[in-house]
Amino acid sequence: MSEILSIEKLREMANPIIKIPNFDNTGYIKVRVQRPQLMKMAAQGKIPNHLMTIAITMVSGKRQAGSDGLTELEYLKEIDAAMDLYCMACMVEPSYEEMKDILTDDQRGTIFEWAMGEVGQLDSFRTDEGDGPSNNNGKALQEKAE
Repeated sequence: MSEILSIEKLREMANPIIKIPNFDNTGYIKVRVQRPQLMKMAAQGKIPNHLMTIAITMVSGKRQAGSDGLTELEYLKEIDAAMDLYCMACMVEPSYEEMKDILTDDQRGTIFEWAMGEVGQLDSFRTDEGDGPSNNNGKALQEKAE
């Protein structure tokens, strides 16, 4: 039977320390992070719906230029906003507010990749777009019953 962990131990587990590139990319600095609580943020009105779509697209890697009505420049702006959103949601110590004016793209990208890491592990299951058990590849519906 396992012991009940103290709240301090639970907080330590919930807020791990990760390494992100330092400012000249010659080494690393450590920051304390937490898993993003995007649903909570969305429910509080802190996340515009279109950023959720961009974040999902970034994880799946399945966006074709112009497919969502955005130009490449608009899409890049959305990605930039999504990365800021994830940094804000994840950074505990120092906080995003304390570092937002000095964070580099590499640092923001590392935090974003860490936040999406568990989702990214599912990519191996997404590559098979072949026929499902009904052998119809989702393209045809069952014919009308007589």
